[in-house]
Amino acid sequence: MSMVNVEIRKARPLDRKLFEQLWQLYLYDFSEFTNMDVRLDGKYPYFPEFEWYWKKWGGNYAYLILVDGQIAGFAMVHEFWENEAAYLSQFFIMRKYRRSGVGMQAAKRIFATKKGRWGLHQLANNIPAQKFWDKVITEITGVPPLLEQMEEDRRFQMFELK
Repeated sequence: MSMVNVEIRKARPLDRKLFEQLWQLYLYDFSEFTNMDVRLDGKYPYFPEFEWYWKKWGGNYAYLILVDGQIAGFAMVHEFWENEAAYLSQFFIMRKYRRSGVGMQAAKRIFATKKGRWGLHQLANNIPAQKFWDKVITEITGVPPLLEQMEEDRRFQMFELK
């Protein structure tokens, strides 16, 4: 894929239905690592956490990721997390845009929204995601994460942006 214009845009209340549809695509893709099945209605289970991003209070933000104006994915951020860090809770790039630099550009734009500490995690069995986030963290900080630990089935990382 040639150079593309990657943008992030904070979601608005009118984007909620769009995010609900993208969330289904995300869970479908993720089922490779979670073994999650669809319900009898053909949809993946609802996650109560999804509601956090549509409240008018709090520091939770959903972002659309756009490539040349087209929807390419989303990111969900908790601005205030433990250890005074922001937390990238969900990050999804549609398959069409993967391995093209779009994910790296989108991640950099998301992290540029807030200086300081950031946390994120990957599933222990999602090796492609682990390799991607190792590359992102090293590229944007120049150093390994401040913290990296396994907890149950997740690999947590924390890093700092100055």
